[in-house]
Amino acid sequence: MRKTLRLPYWLLSVLPVSGLALQPMSESELARVDGQDGMTVAFDGSALSAQQVRWEIDTPVPSEAGGLYINGLSLTKMNTPDTLLNTELDVGSDGSDAFLSINSELARSRLAVEGMTLASEPGRSFGHWALVAPLEFRLQNRGIFFRDETNNPASLYIGIEDASLFYRQNWFYHANITFDNLDFLWDMPQGSVGVTSDGLRVAGDVNYLLNFDLLYKFHPDQDMTTVTANDKPMLNFGWEGTLYDTVFEARGGGVWDSTETSGSYDYSNRSGGINFGLSWNYKKNQGDVVKPTDLRWQIGRAGGNQSLLEFGDWRNLQDGSGNRVAKGFDFPNITLDVVPANQGPGGLCWGAGLNGSGCAPAGGKMLEFSVGNIAGYSANVNRSNADAMLALIREGNLLAYSNQVTVSAQEDASTGYAGMTPETYNWGLIYTLANINANLSLYPGGSQSDVPGSESNGFMADVLLMTQTLDVSHQQGDNWAKGTHFLIADTDPTVNMGLGMINSQFLLAADDMRVWLKNTWSGTDGTNAYEGGIDLLSPRARMQFKGLLGGVSLPRGDEVVGIAGMDLNLEGLANFRISPPPDGENFLAYSSAIRLYSVADQPGSNLASGQGSFWSISEPGRADVELRLADIQGDIAITEGRLELTGRNETGAGEPPQLTLSNKILFGASAQNRINDGVAGLTNPSSYGGQVGQAVKADVYFGADRLGDIVVPNGTLKATIGLLPQ
Repeated sequence: MRKTLRLPYWLLSVLPVSGLALQPMSESELARVDGQDGMTVAFDGSALSAQQVRWEIDTPVPSEAGGLYINGLSLTKMNTPDTLLNTELDVGSDGSDAFLSINSELARSRLAVEGMTLASEPGRSFGHWALVAPLEFRLQNRGIFFRDETNNPASLYIGIEDASLFYRQNWFYHANITFDNLDFLWDMPQGSVGVTSDGLRVAGDVNYLLNFDLLYKFHPDQDMTTVTANDKPMLNFGWEGTLYDTVFEARGGGVWDSTETSGSYDYSNRSGGINFGLSWNYKKNQGDVVKPTDLRWQIGRAGGNQSLLEFGDWRNLQDGSGNRVAKGFDFPNITLDVVPANQGPGGLCWGAGLNGSGCAPAGGKMLEFSVGNIAGYSANVNRSNADAMLALIREGNLLAYSNQVTVSAQEDASTGYAGMTPETYNWGLIYTLANINANLSLYPGGSQSDVPGSESNGFMADVLLMTQTLDVSHQQGDNWAKGTHFLIADTDPTVNMGLGMINSQFLLAADDMRVWLKNTWSGTDGTNAYEGGIDLLSPRARMQFKGLLGGVSLPRGDEVVGIAGMDLNLEGLANFRISPPPDGENFLAYSSAIRLYSVADQPGSNLASGQGSFWSISEPGRADVELRLADIQGDIAITEGRLELTGRNETGAGEPPQLTLSNKILFGASAQNRINDGVAGLTNPSSYGGQVGQAVKADVYFGADRLGDIVVPNGTLKATIGLLPQ
């Protein structure tokens, strides 16, 4: 028996979600179920809206209270005769256990957010969002949240297809970015969906898809509902395949307090908020041959005529005895919260694995930014007591690497290129990341697109991220199976060797970083395209990268040939920009402006190394036998950068596929124009290292002996790196 109830859309405000009714399951969906009955609920109408939706946190504790407000929320059906929202609910039994089925479909609609603000600053906005997409949701289970990871009675399907996600920081006719051709699929045919004492837990093998084209637009035709020829392709990115042994957990609890256990912060003492855990494996059995359903990562050109690199055959790292790490991807603690000023989660320990008072005794240094301080910009942007939206990661690990790469290219009618059939190589681009910890504080405001009004819109951020290889004593050291490695590898079974940075450490810190969608006021013809894009600026930033340069056997890492110890630390002002390609081109364009100066710790901001910027090359295992460029200062710019993938025969008959990274590097006075372009919005750029156009200089040491200075007043270096099959 089926009962259908059609309701006008205005009744949604008075109908609880639990009011959805019953309808029979199909035989294929519930072959084991008897006594079926159910109901279909359909919401007719063209639109739903809410003036404001609030997520209020810690309201019983005023000193910890915060909130995220979503303003101008609307859901509008997009030119389709389908019912806006149709939901079928069925119940039944196999004689002993109850079964439930929920099947819900949202017609292609536009979900729009006119502004996202923090409760303490309703006049500042993170910007405008819109998602155009259909949605399918299906859940079958023994009850709605019945956990059974032995029999795995549940199935869960969430999917959107051919969607577009739009974002802009300011009002009409300002730059926006779009995630176009967006597909998302989470299909768990058999597993467990249940509730534990901690929260919701979903476990099982998942067929997964996430794919999109990143586009940029600055043109009067933008309406955040459609993509036109004026959207400039920047990048295609995607994941597709099966995630094995997947566990997803959603739990209550936000930022922790300052209590400790054995010298580290106790992450269990949390305020209000939400936190997640997510883990999976890339193969069901590590010895399996490559399957078409195995997870693959692709990256390449966007916008239709795609040339793509696809990284597959992922394998977990092993120790010297052949024991594989339990999970290739494991992030047990991802936390989201909104907190008042000075209510942050505490800092991160650089040099050891103890985020707390035990850091310094273990040989590390605590790095941190206090929540709520923004300085260096205009009075409309600066503040000293701002609430913040926090995104935190603790003890994350990516301990698997790709063992194969496939190159493909589609036909391009505009150029006459015939495309290429996919070619697979035993080659790997290895980037394993161990012990990932991150603090990300987000504040609304900062855009320079149309000052002063635009300065209340956009993103400001404090960023602190590190990945470290920790030894058995929890200090930076050697640990292949749980290490951070960056390698290019020949994975042919007769070779199986990698070359690059082994047992590495990577740190990125950016204080008062502005994230700006910058307009291309001069158009996108030629180098004008580099004027706009996604622009990141921090007047006080630090990047450190160190490890062993050498060769290593795969997958156990039990044979290592050391070449040199490397330690690069850069501190100062940094601007980095990803831009749309020039008209008629299709590649990822980038540029940068860097002012190296002696950064010092200051109240509320601890990020400096105490040694300034330096580059050290040492004998493996002998840090005292080194060649060092110390106290590096001056202006450096990277211009006309392009990351480009070309298919076989695309640049000429007989030419192999190639990945090319090319740019110009400008020094000293030659970098002046790009530096000036990068520091727009800072009230006094010269306070961060002096006047623009400074010569690049460094002290040269061999061990403890100073050999002299290197000074580059100005100059240009053209650099091209190409990777191609042999």
